[in-house]
Amino acid sequence: MLAVILASGFCGLLLGRCFKVYVCFPATLILIPAAYFVGYRSGLTRAILIFVLSSTIMQLCYLIGAASDLIIERVRSQRSRTEDCI
Repeated sequence: MLAVILASGFCGLLLGRCFKVYVCFPATLILIPAAYFVGYRSGLTRAILIFVLSSTIMQLCYLIGAASDLIIERVRSQRSRTEDCI
């Protein structure tokens, strides 16, 4: 269970750095079979819990990755403006 959640968080960070928000929707659909296989023996409730937690973590990590990319881009553009003025 923890492995699926950690893997979805790591994927969210990578997606946030490289792709647009449209990628999160198909990536969330890929979590359904992973949650099914992990929760197969534990029951439907556990599979739903795994899916909800992993998709939430993936989207939060996506937002963190995208925000960090925007902050880095803003710092780079401000640095280049100050170098042009000098």
